[in-house]
Amino acid sequence: MLGGLTAVVTLAGAALFIRWNTNFLGAETLCGGIVTSDDVQSAINSSGRIAEVGSQTATASSEFRCTVKRTSRFIGTEDVEVTIRTATELGAFPFTTATWKNPSTMSYFKDGASGAVSDTRGWVMLPKACWDRVGSIQGSRRIPPGPKSIAAVEATVGQGAADRKGLARLLVHAAQKVGESAGCSRTELRAPSDLSTLSRPRTTDAQNACGIQGFSPPKNSLVKGLAEPGHEQLTGETPHTWACDMYLDGSSKSQISFSVSSDANVIDGALRDSDSFRDIDGNKGVARLDEAVLHCEDGDVYFSVRWNSKYDGVLLDLAGNKPHAYAEVRRSTFQSFLDSAAGPRSCPRVTLPSE
Repeated sequence: MLGGLTAVVTLAGAALFIRWNTNFLGAETLCGGIVTSDDVQSAINSSGRIAEVGSQTATASSEFRCTVKRTSRFIGTEDVEVTIRTATELGAFPFTTATWKNPSTMSYFKDGASGAVSDTRGWVMLPKACWDRVGSIQGSRRIPPGPKSIAAVEATVGQGAADRKGLARLLVHAAQKVGESAGCSRTELRAPSDLSTLSRPRTTDAQNACGIQGFSPPKNSLVKGLAEPGHEQLTGETPHTWACDMYLDGSSKSQISFSVSSDANVIDGALRDSDSFRDIDGNKGVARLDEAVLHCEDGDVYFSVRWNSKYDGVLLDLAGNKPHAYAEVRRSTFQSFLDSAAGPRSCPRVTLPSE
């Protein structure tokens, strides 16, 4: 009798453990069929119950926003939420916005779709044919795409760290579904065969910053005690994208991020918001204060520099809050970067247009 009761209790406990800590008999697809529970499980790389906790889709359209939660009991792991959505961005957004700061910490897709992931977020650009068809959802409203917007699928992970390869697969599979729904799917929406590796932060060589021979931030961009060469982090090798974050020493906590990409979607995205670009003499490309697209031997290449808000404050003080002097410091920094970074990529030497 006692043995039978023990067996029943054991079986009941096992059933509860399976129910609460695995996805046994759980939903196989989520978010209106856009993602699978297997993809979510792979992205968060931990066991538990997968359930949809919030989902919005646009009527007769392809936009969506969905949050999925992994829960578990008794095994000492925190619940994890993954929010995945369609998004509208502007320009070369992975390198120009605070949302995607620290581009050197991202793992970029080596091939297939245009995308990148970190431990907590990721993005995949939809094909150019989708940019005029796919918008976003904000609140309860569908936001249609604008004339300059770039369509993407983005994900954020709350608590814990994502498995980067798993997150990449989740994003690509969702992007494929969105592309099919919008009627703009293309063969380039493939999961990558691999991701770029991460490098360790290192001390900046002030004469060869970011590992680029001869590159040195101009003296007028540095301030003793506030913003001086400190340490840096670079992306691992990829065929098309490179980034370097320079974390300057000093009390200001300043940061400069430099990026280079020959990814056609990044270049098309930058040029889609082209109003302030100016032609470079000699038909060598186009540029503005912090971005350039150069005509190089193997095709166009995108270059950019981005300052964090704290470094912006340092530069404004350095320029005496005079707009022209402030712009000149920024221009000289980007010019110095182009002077050293363009040649190794078989790009022409250029002079940035004056403001």
